[in-house]
Amino acid sequence: MKSIWLTPLFLFAVPAFADEALTIPPVAVDPHPSPSIWNGVYVGSGVTFAATRGQKGHVGADVFAGYDKPFDNHFVLGVKLDTGYAPFLNGSGRFRGYDFAIGSVKLGYDFGRVTPYLYVGAGLARATAFASTLPDAAATMNGAFGSGPGRAVTTFGGGVDYRVTNNVTIGVQAGVVKGPGN
Repeated sequence: MKSIWLTPLFLFAVPAFADEALTIPPVAVDPHPSPSIWNGVYVGSGVTFAATRGQKGHVGADVFAGYDKPFDNHFVLGVKLDTGYAPFLNGSGRFRGYDFAIGSVKLGYDFGRVTPYLYVGAGLARATAFASTLPDAAATMNGAFGSGPGRAVTTFGGGVDYRVTNNVTIGVQAGVVKGPGN
């Protein structure tokens, strides 16, 4: 008989306890939350292809980090730090390419998902006899700032970014890299 009395008490106690457990206090939601300090920060990597007629093509790679600041008038101002390996178009000599570290500034216009832009930058490049296989920021930074003769370089060009989602962007850019003697 004890089981008959314990069962009804157990059944009556559970609903009363469950009502107290399911009471959810109201949540205050800020209608105008402050923007995250991480808005506009991005990191990524890129691939460079170089080929000339009659020669085997070469591949380079880079890693980069930057910050884009969108304004109310849809203009976008950004800064980017980029390091990597780029092949020479004529890799038949002693050097196959160069390690580089470049800082650049860009100005673009946001059309929604598409943002065309122009950029200008400066940095260091150092010729190397070894081709890189994977983007390795430490190796290319050491190569660009290491011992031996390096070159100050400038770069300018343009590009287009396409926002696939709010967190994924793909882009294409073309530009010119100029150094002493070219």
